[in-house]
Amino acid sequence: MATAEIRVSDEERDSAVTTLGVHLSTGRLELAEYEERCGKAVAARTRGELEELFTDLPAPHPDLSSAAPPQLIQKAGQLVSPATRGRKNELVETPASKALEVVAGVAFVFGIPGAILLTIFAGAWWVFLPVVFVVMVAGGTSDALKKKPHPGA
Repeated sequence: MATAEIRVSDEERDSAVTTLGVHLSTGRLELAEYEERCGKAVAARTRGELEELFTDLPAPHPDLSSAAPPQLIQKAGQLVSPATRGRKNELVETPASKALEVVAGVAFVFGIPGAILLTIFAGAWWVFLPVVFVVMVAGGTSDALKKKPHPGA
């Protein structure tokens, strides 16, 4: 698939309109031409249609790097597959983090109603304190035990 035929997203169209505004503000485009190009940018469906709006303009140009061919994407001198894009900051659950999430969930689901009943019938309002403590500690520790994925994963 040719690069110019790759479909663009709303974010890339918005970036093109913003960049056209920079060229308007520097006097490279007149208002009528700016409005015409913005209309074309909003209606653009492919990378080539957006790039065409900037062929006679110097930098800056909109960032269309995410509208790249689906095979491989080059970032900072490395080739990465599209499947790893956007997942680099996600954390992977571990068995310990899953177990603590269950503990936090059970403490929340059964502890809060139990504490409400004990408060109503026995006046034991303080039962909320250990329930909230267990939910907070178990939930926070669960997040802390999650690991970053391996680069090859």
